[in-house]
Amino acid sequence: MSFNRKMTDHKESGRLDTPDGIGLSFEQLTLDTDGNYLPPAYMPTNSPNEKEHRDEPTAEDPLKPESKPKVRRRILTLEFPVFLIFLSILLTGPVMLNQELYQTCVAVYHYNETECEPLRGIIPKTEEAKAIENRLQPYVARITMTNSMLHNVWPGILVLFVGPWSDKFGRRPVLLVSFTAFFIGHIITTILVTFSKVLALNPWFYLLGGLPATIVGGNCAMTTIVFCYMSDISSMENKAKRMFLVDMAMGLGVVLGNVLSSYLLRRTSVAIVCATSATLILIGLMYIFFFIDESLDTEKTTLSYKAKSFFDFGLIKDLVKTCVAKRPNYGRAIIGCTISILMVSSFIMHGEQGVLYLFLRNKFNVTLQQFTYFVATLITIKMVGCGIAFTVFRKFFKLPYSTIAMMGLAGCVLDYLTRGLAQEFWQMYMASSFGLMSGITIPMLQAIVAVAVPSNELGKIYSLVSCAQTISPLLSAPLYTFIYNQTLNFYPGLFNFISTGLYLECFCVMILINYYERRMAKRVKATEAENGEK
Repeated sequence: MSFNRKMTDHKESGRLDTPDGIGLSFEQLTLDTDGNYLPPAYMPTNSPNEKEHRDEPTAEDPLKPESKPKVRRRILTLEFPVFLIFLSILLTGPVMLNQELYQTCVAVYHYNETECEPLRGIIPKTEEAKAIENRLQPYVARITMTNSMLHNVWPGILVLFVGPWSDKFGRRPVLLVSFTAFFIGHIITTILVTFSKVLALNPWFYLLGGLPATIVGGNCAMTTIVFCYMSDISSMENKAKRMFLVDMAMGLGVVLGNVLSSYLLRRTSVAIVCATSATLILIGLMYIFFFIDESLDTEKTTLSYKAKSFFDFGLIKDLVKTCVAKRPNYGRAIIGCTISILMVSSFIMHGEQGVLYLFLRNKFNVTLQQFTYFVATLITIKMVGCGIAFTVFRKFFKLPYSTIAMMGLAGCVLDYLTRGLAQEFWQMYMASSFGLMSGITIPMLQAIVAVAVPSNELGKIYSLVSCAQTISPLLSAPLYTFIYNQTLNFYPGLFNFISTGLYLECFCVMILINYYERRMAKRVKATEAENGEK
């Protein structure tokens, strides 16, 4: 009873001593490993109770040898809704591309429906349909380019605010808003596709379906907060495992979406496919609303205050300070090197996406179905290799994250080198097998960052990474397209050697991270030995 009274008095005095306008409440108290109450992550620097908050997590805490993970409550995890939303996005993606071709054919170039029907992707193309498609593709390419710009530029800027804001006010609101926006967007797309059956609807109208998600940050903001949330609810030992499971959920959604989209379209219609995707997102939204709790102890304040605080440029200032903050045990160098590898990996991925299909058609004359199966097989191989690598090397052999990431990067180098040398299509599958462990790289890098940064700073770091990853297509897509166009007639696969060189550079940086981690481990052992002697 006296303990509770003491804590009540402490809360009341804390509120009285807090300056007006801070919006701070001591309701966000957390427990340390000994069961003692700790203050919130965000405290005013001029607090009169500053001495009482010495245990506040700082940039130096995660990398201190004596640091221990805090006790966290058990919360249902996000793998299921993440799987659903990636499944829904990939269900509609290829289908809507064919729908844009069809609507361009009917509404813009005014061909009759019989001539345009092969462009839906349900029946094989005739020679006449191929000639029509060659005429339509430049027009549709402008639509897809505009759509790509909308989905990358604004979300890349917005995520710089989303991460720091979620550190302060929580992850759950961002997840709810993101899923709601995707749901509304798919409903709009379903309505537009339905109207296009009776109206000659210009395909540019289909961009309206992507606007709700784009306005709130799209995939960029959503995935950033998903990884922040998973890190919040994970112990230090389980962070890599949780990152791995989220990546597996994403990969499974991508594979099933690619495979099922064409089958569902053949048996139903474009409107049914879009409605199915909207239903899947709604299920994920309801799951988050009813079962997912907030992962952080956040400020309890009004909705209007939270909204006003979103575009606070002070958050950007805090983001920059966090990213360049000096940390013990090579912490700043480790984080910087890790972020650079994540950025280069995203640069390669986005650059390759624009030319891979063209390269395979030009070099090996593959069909769309063959390409879809190749992508699904590629992702499946990476998922299986990721599971094997994590189970064998991390769970049983307890290898450091950096060592496992080096193995993954070595697989990436072999994969892209073989792709560049391939002369037959089956050799592309062989190249994928060489990259069996390449899928483990990103989860290990995310785990390295999550371990090195306290929870109240993680959103800022991930925001910077997501911003760079989102804006990277603006640089990598033109570069890879230029290289492909210049080498199209004599060596169309030359761009794969560019990817090989970039991954080789990442491998060298990973060696540096491994060196830092080994030196840090020696310091930890030395500290433990000294404490044992005392």
